[in-house]
Amino acid sequence: MKKIKILGLLAMSAVMLTGCVDAMPDMTTEQSDIVAEYAAGLLLKYSPNYNYRLVSDEELAAALAQENTIEEETESEAVTETEETKASSEETAKEQDETQQSTESAAEQIVQDVVDVDADLAVELGIDAEIALRYQSFEICDSYPQNASGFSGTDAKQGKKLLVLHFDLENTSDEVIPCNLYDASLKLRVNINQSVLAGALETPLLPDDLVSFAEDVAAKETKDLAVVFEIDELMDEEIETLTLQMFSADKSVSVIVR
Repeated sequence: MKKIKILGLLAMSAVMLTGCVDAMPDMTTEQSDIVAEYAAGLLLKYSPNYNYRLVSDEELAAALAQENTIEEETESEAVTETEETKASSEETAKEQDETQQSTESAAEQIVQDVVDVDADLAVELGIDAEIALRYQSFEICDSYPQNASGFSGTDAKQGKKLLVLHFDLENTSDEVIPCNLYDASLKLRVNINQSVLAGALETPLLPDDLVSFAEDVAAKETKDLAVVFEIDELMDEEIETLTLQMFSADKSVSVIVR
């Protein structure tokens, strides 16, 4: 009954206001909004289709619990994705390491021809018929050359040593010949004590670098060329076995130095 009375009063007020528009005082925009909001609130409050109530504590707790569950699931998915990415990276690194080891093993198997330490390596590698290349000696040092003058030498890193192998390059002809070992694409490595492999350092600035040597050699002249390796800190007497492996464009050879 109370609802009907209030709705009737609102209807009558609307009719009276319609008939007395000229006598109605002017209102500001803010006042008009307040009146409209108040009227709308009354209509909603007494409308049979409007459920006018606050959310209960149980409903609020359930909504918060659901929100927390969604956040936990999102965080769990993010952690899972991070772990999967990490596992994938570790697997990739493992595969790369296995590939490198397989490549090194395959390269080592290529070196099958073991020659005498005094053999002519130029002949064995098919480099040039007019030169002879023979292993001479090796030394262990902290820098090479030890008395560098006019150019920069090579220094061993901390905790490392330089293993320098020396070779004799001889012009066996009676004429000056251009000798270009750079075009032979030589690659060298050493196997120390049957366990440690080390590849030759790139030292093109050294005037006696074997790999990059490209000069004219006078008739019957012999030049001292060298190849530098960086190894763990070892003394000469600690090297029980030393094997030199050399690769040219299409041949390979192994020399047991010690």
